[in-house]
Amino acid sequence: MMKKTFGVSSVKLWVLSIFVLLLLIVPVQVFAIEEIDWKIRHDVDFYETTLKALAEENSDIMKVFSIGRSWRERDLWTAEISGANEGEKTALYIVANIHGGENESAESAMYFVWWMMENRETEEVMKILENYIIYVTPVMNPDGYAASWVYNTRQNLRPTDLNGDGKVFSDPYTDTNGDGFISEIYTGAKDSKVEDRVRVGMESPDWDQNGIPGDDPKNSTIDLNRTFDFGWNWLDVDTDPVVGGNAFLRAGPDAASEPEVQAVQNFLISHPVYGLVTLHTGIQCVLYPWCYNPEPTKDHEFFKATAQKMIAAFEEPSGGRTMYEKQSYYDYPTASEMIDWAYGRLGIHAYTVEVYRGGFPDTESTDPADLHTWGNELPEEKWEYVGDWQGLTDVWFRTTSRAQTVRIAPPDQDLMVDGIKDVLLEFIWSEPYGDGPTVPEYLTW
Repeated sequence: MMKKTFGVSSVKLWVLSIFVLLLLIVPVQVFAIEEIDWKIRHDVDFYETTLKALAEENSDIMKVFSIGRSWRERDLWTAEISGANEGEKTALYIVANIHGGENESAESAMYFVWWMMENRETEEVMKILENYIIYVTPVMNPDGYAASWVYNTRQNLRPTDLNGDGKVFSDPYTDTNGDGFISEIYTGAKDSKVEDRVRVGMESPDWDQNGIPGDDPKNSTIDLNRTFDFGWNWLDVDTDPVVGGNAFLRAGPDAASEPEVQAVQNFLISHPVYGLVTLHTGIQCVLYPWCYNPEPTKDHEFFKATAQKMIAAFEEPSGGRTMYEKQSYYDYPTASEMIDWAYGRLGIHAYTVEVYRGGFPDTESTDPADLHTWGNELPEEKWEYVGDWQGLTDVWFRTTSRAQTVRIAPPDQDLMVDGIKDVLLEFIWSEPYGDGPTVPEYLTW
């Protein structure tokens, strides 16, 4: 009996028919870029997906590329936005989320890119496209951002052995009771006062079985914004009480030791820009150089005037929230910050924009950071007595207010990001365009 055979063309037709049938019966997932909900907190993958989708829809004015990779090989995705016209243009850089847990900074940068594409036909955006090149890196610390989905963290994920057992990250924080949060672990009698309880670790199954839960988490202790190659370790966090009191983490083991810092430095060295904004959270303000030095810069008056315009632009779109401005040193002194490196090494007009401080204003405080806040209710700290737990007795779980806000956006985040968009527009217009400006001459290394 002769076997029935199929030609190549028949097979192709059969495969095509099956493909068409699948298209008819299987719903296609469409990336609805115009319907992004800016009221929620997005995970780290959202930024790559959104940048690439926007670039695909707006390929004539936007492209996306990686400027480097993190310790865990995550790309630092960056958008380049500009019109197709040739000629001299003013280049500017916006970078966010140098501290992983400062999620609202990344949301603000991503919203700005999205808004530019959605409003590309407006007179203001067309003028920007004609005269400027805007680079935007929404997430500089993608490892820290991903880690903050479990527990809020500032640092990157340089492989680190914090408990000295010879293994990296051998006892990471873990939600053992299923409440969605990571608690601090204390011991104390059931009727004990809070001040009498003793902290013994963090929520974890004690993966390394050394009796100290959570003592080798996914933390590097490194603050990327204290690790740029300008004045590295200039200030002594161990002996200076003001500096030490504000040193949440430490600098890297050497100037520009971290791949995330190297990526930004190398990008700016190879892509000269006039101005830079780095977005953060923790307070609501605009800061400018110097961070390490109380003396004003030669551009102090320009910085101050521009910062005042930027904070004024924030109030109306943010729903009446306010910001303050000052030279960064007088907020609190730091060394090796990005803005000092950008200005001191490369002559770039550089600003730190802090986009969010949770809680209500403290009207009795004289600290502007306590007066300019988002005005929202924060979760109350929780103490839960659990008794015997993992070989420990009289155990308490303390869940801080901060721990309870992981994966949760503050109220009116959509107003926040829109307010920061206007702050960034003021920053853009502060840098001249046309025949007059020239890219600053970079200092020699």
